[in-house]
Amino acid sequence: MQGALETGHVYIEKEIDIVLGINYDNKSMSRSVRQSEDDEFEPVTNIYKNSENVINLNCDDFTRYAINCTAEAALVYNSSRISPPLPTKINDWCRAIRHLTNCALNWNTDCKDVTDSHFNEESVRGHIHVVNNICDDEWFLIRYEDVALCVESTTDAWEDCYINFKNSVEEQKNTTKEWTHYQIHFQLCCARALFRRCTLESLFVKPTQCTQEQATTLQKFSVIVSEGGVYQDCDRNMMYANCPGGDPRPTNSILKRLMSAEANSRGYKLSPGIKTEFYILIFHKFFI
Repeated sequence: MQGALETGHVYIEKEIDIVLGINYDNKSMSRSVRQSEDDEFEPVTNIYKNSENVINLNCDDFTRYAINCTAEAALVYNSSRISPPLPTKINDWCRAIRHLTNCALNWNTDCKDVTDSHFNEESVRGHIHVVNNICDDEWFLIRYEDVALCVESTTDAWEDCYINFKNSVEEQKNTTKEWTHYQIHFQLCCARALFRRCTLESLFVKPTQCTQEQATTLQKFSVIVSEGGVYQDCDRNMMYANCPGGDPRPTNSILKRLMSAEANSRGYKLSPGIKTEFYILIFHKFFI
């Protein structure tokens, strides 16, 4: 993990792109916390301190604390690539995310009464979502064991998708402290949908060494990562047709082709009409 450490602003993003990057706010930026009734994903579960490694935080030096957390995470998962980790490195990738999340939670808990500097709550929730749905999902990790060749053959294309997604998200988040403002929310959701379509096409449309099942697993990984990067409800009241560049969601023809290939690989026989549309809906819900 290489990159400049930019004192006083979001340098931590550049250091840990591969582990999603925790945004933080300084004294000029207010918290942007979603109301619990608007939560799209699972309830946030606290990641508690390790009682054997409790330290007294210097709440007057937020920048140094963030730099130290970033450096410690880099020692756990040291990679210059921002593609999905190889199966042999997924545990290190998860440990780095957990460490960064713990750092943020510890600071926000211990220092909330003595400083206005804090890690952005929505970003922390996004990290927890990734930990819960990738790192703590045994079924997903079992499927992930088989994706090495698929990861290697799609690394460059996936990274291009992610870099564009990251840049779009940061451009929007840096314009305002109100990440849930309608216009910012709309742009973030457009970027999230475009990233998913980009990874979908890189895995299923372009030539790769991925089997259908491996590509599906990596697309699921991509979806979870996108949810961590934009931890907002992008299903309700979204007019995707108005996104810059047009509707970023995959076309029905692509989804039908993917579902047919998936069914054939599993020996299923899809009947036309409603049943086919139902399978497309399920595929869209879990992988797009």
